[in-house]
Amino acid sequence: MMAKQALYVLLLTVLLYVHFTEQKVGEKRSFTIDYEKDQWLKDGEPFRYIAGAMHYFRVPKPYWKDRMAKMAAAGLNAIQTYISWNMHEPQPGVYNFEDGNDFAAYLQLAQEMGFVVILRVGPYIDSERDLGGLPFWLLQKNPHMRLRTNDPSYLQYVDRWLDVLLPKVKPLLYVNGGPVITVQVENEYGSYYACDFDYMHHLRDKFRQQLGKDVVLFTTDGGTEGFLKCGKVDGLYSTVDFGSGSDVKAAFEAQRNHEPHGPLVNSEFYPGWIDHWSYKHETVDADRVAKTLYEMLAMNASVTMCKSW
Repeated sequence: MMAKQALYVLLLTVLLYVHFTEQKVGEKRSFTIDYEKDQWLKDGEPFRYIAGAMHYFRVPKPYWKDRMAKMAAAGLNAIQTYISWNMHEPQPGVYNFEDGNDFAAYLQLAQEMGFVVILRVGPYIDSERDLGGLPFWLLQKNPHMRLRTNDPSYLQYVDRWLDVLLPKVKPLLYVNGGPVITVQVENEYGSYYACDFDYMHHLRDKFRQQLGKDVVLFTTDGGTEGFLKCGKVDGLYSTVDFGSGSDVKAAFEAQRNHEPHGPLVNSEFYPGWIDHWSYKHETVDADRVAKTLYEMLAMNASVTMCKSW
């Protein structure tokens, strides 16, 4: 009798486990903007990310896990990375997604390590890359090509690249079971002279067509009205970037001028600054970094520390 009762309890436990596990698996994952309370919602719950920018193409693959472990130990809950077009299409129509270029493996590892991902697809990424990550051979095709504009000679290669790339990104979206919560379109376009809204609308529509309606698409621009004037695009959530020592309230007021509601986001918080060849090494006072970060967090802003490798 005791054995039968024990077996009954065991079976009941298993059935209850399966029941509730199936319910959990059956729930639709979501990552959205709560415009009423000015916050992110992850599976319907308030969420704020504190991310580190680490680019898969800058860190040898054997070190990916080590770097992510250090980021987790620092208390970060998200990873941000660009996708560098020139690394994946070194020659026209020749694609490389192997070894250190296997961004999908990188994102899957990030998910295994407990991170969500902010993915910055470009096609232009800046990131201190030659041509901002655009392939050099574009200018061989047409030396007079107007990069980052609606120039058909440029767009034909952008579209071809995105038709290869975005189908690889889609399964990795959070709503599809992956780690990617948001996807950035272009990069700091408000800093570019062209101010070609036809180009940005084209990219927006391309991303939406390929990735679907359930992913947050966003832009990043400097935290002043001058940058956001040409950076803000209808249908893309505007975020800003700025460094330590900046006027945090003023930068987020600039974001609020274009996004009256939704989460405050600094997509590139610069704790320091880049070095230039032959110039003095750049250093920044740690107290100034901490003060600026504290001010942002006190405003419930989401922040990406740039860079973290």
